[in-house]
Amino acid sequence: MEQTVQKALNLLEALVRSDRPRRLTELSRELGLTKPNVYRLLSTLSILGYVKKDSATSLYSPTLKLWEMGSMLVRDIDLQSVAGPRIRKLGEDTRESVQLAVWDSGYVVYVDKFDGPQPLKAMTSIGSRVPATVVSTGKAMLAWMSTEALDLAFEHVKRYTPITMTRRKEIERDLEETRERGYAVNRGEFRVGVCGVAAPIRDRGGQIVAAIGVWGAEKAIIGTRREELAHMTVSAARDISREMGFVEVAGTRRRAIAPATA
Repeated sequence: MEQTVQKALNLLEALVRSDRPRRLTELSRELGLTKPNVYRLLSTLSILGYVKKDSATSLYSPTLKLWEMGSMLVRDIDLQSVAGPRIRKLGEDTRESVQLAVWDSGYVVYVDKFDGPQPLKAMTSIGSRVPATVVSTGKAMLAWMSTEALDLAFEHVKRYTPITMTRRKEIERDLEETRERGYAVNRGEFRVGVCGVAAPIRDRGGQIVAAIGVWGAEKAIIGTRREELAHMTVSAARDISREMGFVEVAGTRRRAIAPATA
């Protein structure tokens, strides 16, 4: 029975991974199974609703039942339970502090964090709110959100440090650069000498639901390690997004989702 289940799953995977409907003979040859064996498996999978046969061509293809089941698995995935292990791993790998933030009407709200071993410790706590335009996690979300989201964020703009951006055009330019490079940078715009890099997290529908960011002392974050830290942060964000059900389209990594204008 176990071998039969394995053969059925191998057959289903072969159909799903194929870019076209398949003939029974093709599948038999590819899987190394006899045609009667493959026929029985296809018949069972058809009865269960996982496979359909075109009566005109006798070609087999998978149905959307697998997608339906996968959708049910990811629809109630909890962001923090998925992101938690990635946050800790990113913090341990970078030896810097890491924060997970979500969007809230022009602000970011920190919902999880990892405190690194560096002497510069978190000045924010879980549940605290910070204007989105002055921190890397906020920028990472805003860069791929609608202009309405930026309108909300701009209402809370004020100067926190000498380099805080307060003009709409310079903020828009910074967000454009964020999209081009694939990650956001805080150069000390909220607290002098405290910098960060962050990347967006998407759900199964491709919507921005959070951002993960590494932060710390200026030299440690945007010095010689900036590209290394950014790469690790982007990788962590992608891993979390995949676990949330997001499927990234090949060739669209830097501008995975164009900013909405409606």
